[in-house]
This record gives sequence, structure tokens and C-alpha cells, in this order.
Amino acid sequence: MSVTPEDVMAFTKPTERFLCPLSANIYGLDFLSFTIEDYDTKRVIFEVNKENIELPAGFDFSMLDENSYRQIKYDFSADVLRLPRISTVLTFSVGPQPVEKFKMIERHYFRNRLVKNFEFDFGFCIPNSRNTWNAVYDVPALDEDLVAEMMANPYETKSDSFYFVQDKLVMHNKAEYRYTSHSIEAQGKANSENIDWSQAGAKQSDDYDAGAKRGGDSDSSDDEDGRKFSYK
Repeated sequence: MSVTPEDVMAFTKPTERFLCPLSANIYGLDFLSFTIEDYDTKRVIFEVNKENIELPAGFDFSMLDENSYRQIKYDFSADVLRLPRISTVLTFSVGPQPVEKFKMIERHYFRNRLVKNFEFDFGFCIPNSRNTWNAVYDVPALDEDLVAEMMANPYETKSDSFYFVQDKLVMHNKAEYRYTSHSIEAQGKANSENIDWSQAGAKQSDDYDAGAKRGGDSDSSDDEDGRKFSYK
């Protein structure tokens, strides 16, 4: 049974599993770089460029669980939770097929409570193109007690990112977040590398379960460790 944007918007907690296989990305969508900035000060909060990532010598991709490519752990300064407005720049490429009605829905939860929801409509992308999407959006204000709880419980803040083409789910990524008391600048210095590949698990088969589209039937979500990106 297919998952629709309406289904996703009704979820009240993270899904237990991925809701589509990696093979659902028949359009060859590939995210190349992503930057998040504080809109008002232009401070860079997060920046990653796939083309500039350096891997250890002799690194063997076959050792990675396939799902580590789409499950990530992030370290953020808690100051990010207090920003009123954020700007993002996403660069992605498209394969040989045209992409129509390209949409992303991202839902953030803390302990199975929805705290943020974002929707982006990318529209139409021509085949074999490289595209840049700039967005500015307001961040919902969070109560300081909730911020303190999120800081005290690392990686219990989680998100699901769903990507649709013509309302059909083609990609699903997951993330977990740790928020620290460091400033945005200090947190960047505390992170030594952009990617900690030591967190990746052993290779497994493509793991998804359309039955999990209810948004998860238990309080647990996937516990596989994925890539870990540092924040500036």
C-alpha cells in the first residue's frame, strides 16, 4: 500500500522502519550539498558537501549497512532551537527522467511528540539537471523547559524526511539529534570530522516495512547507527 503526503501529515511519532526501499528512487535523485544558516546573522549552522568528503584510505563501502546511507546522527548547539528564522541551500541532481511535483515533508519529534513540521515544494526538475533550492522559513518557538529536556536526552529528538514525486514516496531518511550547551561556533570546533564512519553498522538487506506507515506501533524506532555529521 502506497504512502501519501496526507498519510505522513497524520503521523504522531517517528516510523518504526523505512516506508520505501532504496530502489523506490527511480529518478536518480542525489543530494550533493546542504547548508543551514541563521537567517539574521548568516552564521553557518550546518554544511556538508558530498563532493568534498574524504574517506579513510582503503575504506570499504561493502561493510556499511545500506540503511546507514539514510539514517544520520547530528550534533547541534541548543542555540539552534532558539533561532527565529533559518535559511537553507540544497543542491541536488536528477537522473534521466523528468521529476514532477517534487515535494519534501520533514517531521521532528521529541519522545513521540511532534515539535516541528516543514514542507517544501520543489516543483518540476528537468532530466539530467543539477538544481539549487534556496528557502527561508520561520522556526516554531519552543518552550525553554522543552529545550532543556531535549538537551538532557541526547538522540531522543528524531525526524523523518519524506520525498515525493507526484505524491508517490520515492525516498525516506531518518535522523537523530543531540543538542549541547556549546555555542554554535564552539560546537563546530568540538566536532573533528564531517562524518564518523565508525558509527555505521554491518551491511544488511534493504529494510523497510509498508506496514509501519501508521507512524510506528511501538515506542521504539530503528536503532541502527548511521552517519554522523558535525555542525558548525
